[in-house]
Amino acid sequence: VIFPFLIKARLESIRHFVGIKIDRQFITALVERWRKETHCFNFREGECTISLKDVAILTHLPVDGKAVCVSDHAP
Repeated sequence: VIFPFLIKARLESIRHFVGIKIDRQFITALVERWRKETHCFNFREGECTISLKDVAILTHLPVDGKAVCVSDHAP
């Protein structure tokens, strides 16, 4: 039903997200290492940050063009 809208917004790769298993221990470890002051993960080897391009590569979602905003509030 919403797939035509996803195609129009160039977000059709979202369909690949179904069934993704989440490693809660891994997420917890990342959260514990996140430093909001520097917007970086703090590892033994040094600091690491994630860029929008990294997210695009991992999710196959486009990051160029106009922003897509959704609101559940009436205008």
